[in-house]
Amino acid sequence: MDTVQQARKTVLLTGATGYIAGQLLPALRERYDLRLVDVRDRDRDGNPVDGVEVVDVLDVERATLEKLFSGVDTVIHTGYIRPNADSVYEDERKNVDMMQRVFDVAVATGVRRVVAASTNQAAKWYEQPYYAGLRDRVTPEDYPRPDSFYGWAKAAYETLGFLYACGSLGSKLEVIQIRIVAPREIDAADFEDRPKAQYIRDLAGYISQRDLQQLFVKSIDTPGIEDEFGVPFHIFYGVSNNARTFWSMTNARKVIGYAPEDDSEIRFAADIARLLHVEDQ
Repeated sequence: MDTVQQARKTVLLTGATGYIAGQLLPALRERYDLRLVDVRDRDRDGNPVDGVEVVDVLDVERATLEKLFSGVDTVIHTGYIRPNADSVYEDERKNVDMMQRVFDVAVATGVRRVVAASTNQAAKWYEQPYYAGLRDRVTPEDYPRPDSFYGWAKAAYETLGFLYACGSLGSKLEVIQIRIVAPREIDAADFEDRPKAQYIRDLAGYISQRDLQQLFVKSIDTPGIEDEFGVPFHIFYGVSNNARTFWSMTNARKVIGYAPEDDSEIRFAADIARLLHVEDQ
């Protein structure tokens, strides 16, 4: 905690009743003045989420959205339209349109920064050469290689973000994209009869709630995120300090001081010993 008391930032959170937002909200409520929006005011279990204003970010009138964004320091975008099985591409395009609208309104209203929930699936194809022993690490600088429309849409988020950050459209919007990998506790029972590689993959990608909160908070609070070319744009991988991870966190450590506290190898040690024995040590 800062030793000098600073003014509380106003943060707008989209998708405020969703799964990722639910993990972030305890830390965000403590630290910021929040504006919460979503298409509903209850979480997936039907529980009301305090303070949520029902707003469809994609379809609401622009004037209404500009009013919501006015006076906001940072927008955290976790809003997401879950595609129907028969319209995956079309619905993922809507998610790209929603992300673009967030960027555009943020610039128009003077928002300083947008922190968006992306996913490792923007480059998920790299897991194939990794598990084949042909690749040791995946970094945010690697060319995006999605293997699904979901990953494609998130990769589109990222390229849109750079467009708004580089200044070619006018003022530079500060943009951070967080490629979250496995933001959940790992239930070993789910992997009893599945290939060990699937269990190892979740261990590698695990991020604890407190590490996820730290990553987002530091992405909001860190001043001066320009890269070596003066562009305020970064992609960070969202993983804990896992012994097995192959997603690089080097830039997150350097730029915002991300210091994850948890390691899936320790958190799930008993399950690892039981499921993997010594074969994978």
